Amino acid sequence: MLNDRDTQNISADMTNPFMAKCLSPTKSRPASRDRDRENHDDPMAALREGLGRMDIATSSGGGMAGEDKKGKDGGRGRDLDRFVPSRPPSIHHSSHSSITLPTLALDTPDVSINDQSAHDVSSASISASLGIPTGQRRILSFRAAPPRASHATSHLDYQRNYLLHSSASASRGTTTTGPGASGKKRSPPYIPDRVLDAPGFQDDYYLNLIDWSSANRVAIALGDMAYVWDAETGSVTSLGEGTSAQIPITSVSWSTDGCYLAVGLDTGDVEIWDVEEGKKMRTMTGHSARVPSMSWFGHTLSSGCKDGSIWHHDVRVARHKVMELSGHTGEVCGLTWRADGGLLASGGNDNVVNCWDGRIGASVLQTDDGVPKATAKWTKRNHTAAVKALAWCPWQNSLLATGGGSADQHIHFWSSTTGARTNSLKVGSQVTSLVFSPHAKELLSTHGYPDNNITVWTYPGLARVYDVPAHDARVLCSAISPDGCTVATAASDENLKFWKIWEVPQGKKGQDSGEGRGKMTAGLR
Repeated sequence: MLNDRDTQNISADMTNPFMAKCLSPTKSRPASRDRDRENHDDPMAALREGLGRMDIATSSGGGMAGEDKKGKDGGRGRDLDRFVPSRPPSIHHSSHSSITLPTLALDTPDVSINDQSAHDVSSASISASLGIPTGQRRILSFRAAPPRASHATSHLDYQRNYLLHSSASASRGTTTTGPGASGKKRSPPYIPDRVLDAPGFQDDYYLNLIDWSSANRVAIALGDMAYVWDAETGSVTSLGEGTSAQIPITSVSWSTDGCYLAVGLDTGDVEIWDVEEGKKMRTMTGHSARVPSMSWFGHTLSSGCKDGSIWHHDVRVARHKVMELSGHTGEVCGLTWRADGGLLASGGNDNVVNCWDGRIGASVLQTDDGVPKATAKWTKRNHTAAVKALAWCPWQNSLLATGGGSADQHIHFWSSTTGARTNSLKVGSQVTSLVFSPHAKELLSTHGYPDNNITVWTYPGLARVYDVPAHDARVLCSAISPDGCTVATAASDENLKFWKIWEVPQGKKGQDSGEGRGKMTAGLR
C-alpha cells in the first residue's frame, strides 16, 4: 500500500479507485474535508473518493473510518473483512447473535449507509441471489415436539383426527398398501353410527350374547333378560318379562328365517322364543352345564356345552336331541354352521378346532339312549389358547378362519376340504370374533386385551386396512347386519355399538333390493 512519502510525487488517478491516496490519520482528515468542499458540485468525484478509501463501518451506521479505529485501538487495529457484503436486516438484527456483523460502507455525505431506499434495494437483490425469503417473516422456527399420547387417550386422538379431517372426506382414510390391496382410500369409522346402552352385559369371554337376524333385529342378553331391538323401527322389546326365575343367559342365536330366537341358559336348558308373538315356544333340556354357544341351520339347532359336548336339536319333534358330537374336553365357546349346511365348525377352551360332517344321523355309533354319535372330520391343535372366534368365508366355501385367546393371539385359515392350514396371522391381542365381508375380500376381527379394537384385513394378502379403538373394555361379541355392511359390537363397558364397515357394490343395490324384509336395505333408526 502506498505511503505518504511515495504519494507526494505521484498524481492520484481518480479513474481507478484502488490507486487513490491513503492519508495518514493526522493529515488525511483536513485534506479530505477540503476535497469534499472542492468536489461538492461533482457527486461522482465524491463517490470515487469514498470508494478509494474503502472504509469499513459497523451495521450500526456509526461511520467510523478504519484510520480512527486504528488510533483508538492503540495501533493494533481490528481485523475486519472488507469484502463482506451488506446483510439483510433479518440476519443483521438476529436475536440469536449478540455480535453485529460488519458491512461495506461509503463514508461520503452523498451516499450514506442510512439511506433506506438504497439499503432496501441492496438487501432485496442479495436476498434474491441467495434464495433468502424477503419480508419480516422468520426463516427458521424452533418448536418443541408435542408429548406422545398415552394408551388411555389413544381413542380420543383417533376421534380428534377424524374430526379434523372430516371436511376432506374424499381424500381421508388409510390406503391399503400390502399384497391384495385394492388401492382405494378408506375412511376408518372412528365414530360408530349408533351407540346403545347395555347395562348388565356380562364380562365373560366364553359367552355369545348378541346376534343379528335376517329380519334386521338385534338380540342381546343382559343378565337374566333377553332384549330384541328392531333396527328399522328403533323399538325394543324384552323376552320373558315378569318371570320369577333369575337364571343368567349365556347365549342367543337367531333362526335362519329370523322368526325364532334360541336362548341358552346357565342351567343347561335351551329356550325357543317366537319373537313376533312374544312368547316362549318350548324348553329343551338335557345339558349338564351352561350353554355358551349355539348355531342354526334350517330346523336344526346345535348347542355347545361347558362339559365339551355338542348336541343337534330338531325343534320340530318332541325328542329334540337327534345327534351328539364328542371331540372337546373343554367348554365349547365357538360354534358355527357353514352356509350350505355341509360342515359345522367348533372351538373350545381346550384350544382345539374341530370340523364336523353336517349329515345328521349318518353315524353308526350311538349313545346310551340310542342317539347317533359322531366324531370330528378333522381336528386341529395349532392354537395355544381358547378358540372362540370362528367364521366361514361367504365367497370361498371351503375357507374357515379361527382366532385364539390371550395366550395365542393368532388367526389361522384352514381349508375345510383337506384340513390343511393355508395361512396364519399374528394380531398381537386376544381375538374374540371374526366376520367375513360378503361384498369384499376382507375379514374383520374384534379384539380384547390389550387393544380392545376392531381391525379390517385383506385376504389373501392379510394386509391391515385400518385399525379402530372400538370400546373402553375388551370387545366380547360381534354380529353382522343382513345387508353385510354394518357390524355390531358389544363389550363389558356396557355399550352396544354399530359400525359401518363396508358398502354394497353398485351392481348389487338394484338386484337385491327386494329379497325379503331387511335384505340389502337394512338400516339403523
